[in-house]
Formats: sequence, structure tokens, C-alpha cells
Amino acid sequence: MSPLTPSWRAPRRTWQAPAHSRARYAEIPTPLGTYTLFREPGRRRTATAKAEARERWQFRLGEDTVLEIHDAAAPWYGMRVRMRRGVRGRLDGVPFTAHARGRSLLAHRRGIHFTLADGRTLSFTVHRLHRHFVRRTAGTDTVISRTHSGTWEAHALDRGETALLCLITIAGLDQLLDPPLWNLL
Repeated sequence: MSPLTPSWRAPRRTWQAPAHSRARYAEIPTPLGTYTLFREPGRRRTATAKAEARERWQFRLGEDTVLEIHDAAAPWYGMRVRMRRGVRGRLDGVPFTAHARGRSLLAHRRGIHFTLADGRTLSFTVHRLHRHFVRRTAGTDTVISRTHSGTWEAHALDRGETALLCLITIAGLDQLLDPPLWNLL
């Protein structure tokens, strides 16, 4: 088990601000190698896209782009809002749509779901006190990773699944899985 924490991340002011040019924002060591996060302004130049500070994120493993999100936003609050509305991207060349659902006290109603064009669904869900990373293929659910003591297992995942896990941890999206009353404690 290896915690997915960045070995390097841009300074806080730069990290939380919208991207103004393509730049490296983080490096995350994993059992498969080091993933590098690049952020840049989004390609759509509509007034809404500018107002929402839409960005394009890329997670690269060496020279390969493993995960690309076309309509991301600045980390923490901005990215959580974008995930609730839904984002599009590519995972290892396969198009996907993703959305977060639920702010319910009931754990099974909260989750982040990535629906891939090849028929797979990769989901981050909550079960009792643990979070699960689940792969659904042909109607069969398989738990491919789970949390232990608050950190995700990072072994036995393919490079695309590892990139999604990096996204969830570094962008603070795992807070979407917290119960809504958690912030009040």
C-alpha cells in the first residue's frame, strides 16, 4: 500500500488560482511511475467558460497522456462544482463523462462515477467507514481499491485507474464522498 501524495506541488497561491498558461502543477509518485499534472486554460473561449475559469488538465506518465479532462476548473471548490455538473475527458484514449452525485447522509447515495465509451464504469463510492474504487464491466462490480486509515491502496491498478486515483486525491474530490454534516464538526 502506498499513499498517493504529491512529491511536489505548485505553491498554494498558484495551485488554487486559475491557470493562465500551460504549466506543471504537481508530481505524484506511484508504483507505476511518477504522474505529472499539467493545467492550462480551456480551449473554449466563450464568456461562460472564461467566467467559470474552465481549464484543461492532463496527467502524464512519462511522455504518455493517461488522463485528460477537457472542462476542469481550479482545484478544491472549483473542481468539486465542475464534477457535480459533469466533466468530459479521455482515459487512456477512451472518451468518458464523469459526474459526482449526492449530498445525502446515506453513504450509498454519494459517489463519483466515470462512464467510459468502452462500456466500463469506474466509481468512487462509500461503504460504511471505507471508500471503495469500483470497476463495473458487463454488470459485474469489482472493488479494485479501498481506503485504509484514510489512504487509498495504490497497487494492482492499471495506469488509467491510477491516474483517476491521483485526480481524486490531488484535486480534493474525495471530499465529495464525505457526509454533508462532516464540515460542521
